[in-house]
Amino acid sequence: MPAVPNWLAGSVTVAFLVGFGIFLYPWLLRRRFGAAVVALASVALAMLYFYFDAGRSDAAVSAAFALLWATAPVITGVIVYRLQRR
Repeated sequence: MPAVPNWLAGSVTVAFLVGFGIFLYPWLLRRRFGAAVVALASVALAMLYFYFDAGRSDAAVSAAFALLWATAPVITGVIVYRLQRR
């Protein structure tokens, strides 16, 4: 499997964390079926992050970090959504 360069993986990670967590997820949570879309996007992010780390460390470690990085924007998005509802 070809390795993903660190600069690319890092840039994509930061863009998804900020873009999804602060802007996209709160917007989606206000829409009908938005929670389902957020769940699907989180699964896709976990798979992407697992691919980024595959081959660099143990599979269990890669899976743990993928879940961590995929749930961080969800947590941020829910916080921003609740703050915007007030």
